[in-house]
Amino acid sequence: MDSIIASVAFSGLILIAVVFGLVTFFKGWFTVDQQTRRVVTRFGRFVRVASPGFSFKVPFVDAVSAPVSLKVQQLELSELTYTDKGTSVTISANVQYVIDDNDEAVKLAFYKLANPEGQIKSHVSSAIRAKVPTMTLESVQANQAAIASHVKTELTATMSAYGYTITDVLVTKADPDASVVSANNAKYASEQAKTTAENLAAAAYTKVVKAAEADANAMIEHGRGIAGERKQIMAGLEEAITSFETAVPGASAETAMRMVGLQGWFDTLNKMSSNASDGTKVIFVPTGPGAITDMADQIRNALITGTEAAKDVSRLPAAAKKAE
Repeated sequence: MDSIIASVAFSGLILIAVVFGLVTFFKGWFTVDQQTRRVVTRFGRFVRVASPGFSFKVPFVDAVSAPVSLKVQQLELSELTYTDKGTSVTISANVQYVIDDNDEAVKLAFYKLANPEGQIKSHVSSAIRAKVPTMTLESVQANQAAIASHVKTELTATMSAYGYTITDVLVTKADPDASVVSANNAKYASEQAKTTAENLAAAAYTKVVKAAEADANAMIEHGRGIAGERKQIMAGLEEAITSFETAVPGASAETAMRMVGLQGWFDTLNKMSSNASDGTKVIFVPTGPGAITDMADQIRNALITGTEAAKDVSRLPAAAKKAE
């Protein structure tokens, strides 16, 4: 009986030893994934940083932390701040950060910083609030890269003490308040309306000036035409008078002018009496003994006056050009 009990006890000890050995075996090693690190501690004290692959530890003595990622992380955030004129503007930014790939940086990140996202948000907020109030709204929207560079510089100096590297900072938006956008749109529309009105006024002015110049040129050309007509009439009269004096011995130029004037008077009466379209029915003409002589004098005087007037009109372009 004693031998049976001893045999069972021995078998139990062997079983316990096997189980303990298996547990010890499995507790004595662990794996680390690529792009991660794990911190090994012994009774709470830092021992080492385990690299990717198969690694050993002292069973029941060493403890292994959760994986510490070395991948690039991205944090999106927005911050409400004010420009130098007190205009509210919301800055949206993306921060990309990573733990440096060395044991010391992993140790710092693991022990010194419990909430990296909260720390980064605080420093980004501080950097934006220090930079934007020194800028105008137009400068903020036109120089987002400068704001991002300032934030990155501030973050890099701070986060490097915790083992982090700031790979990039991107300011994606700088949106002013909706009321500011509406006011700017109204201002732009007003400026465009003013420019349009000025352009229309300039076009109207140019149109009036060009029309006046065209009228002036037309009047000058009309005067030239009249002058040319008078000149041709006088040339024809001169030729007719010369021919009359040659053909009729003893006749004078005055006699010829009277004959020409009388013939023109008769032609006028003929046209007036034969033109029924204008409703002409009765023509009153002087009937005294000296009527024909008076009519001839009037026609001659009119021709001489018209000729002098034509000469004055022909001299207008030359005088205007000299004045310019």
